[in-house]
Amino acid sequence: MLSIELGLTFFMLGFILIFVGIILSILTKIRSSEAKVEGGGVILIGPIPIAFGTSGKWVAIALVLAIALMLLSIIFVRLIA
Repeated sequence: MLSIELGLTFFMLGFILIFVGIILSILTKIRSSEAKVEGGGVILIGPIPIAFGTSGKWVAIALVLAIALMLLSIIFVRLIA
C-alpha cells in the first residue's frame, strides 16, 4: 500500500512541477521579449540513455538527474522488496 501512495505522491508532485514551470515560462516571456529558454532531457531505452538539450551544460544536468532518479528507484525497489 505504501508503494501505491508513494507513486501517486510522486506523480502529483511531477504534475505540479511541470504546471509551475509552464506558468513561470509564460510569465517570463510576457515580462521580457528577450527571454532565453534552455533545457534538456533524457530518454531511456532499456539501459541506453539518449540525452538531448539546448547546450552541453543542460545535457550534463539531465544525465546527472537521470542517474540520480535511477539510483533512487533502485533504492526504493530494494526497500519495498
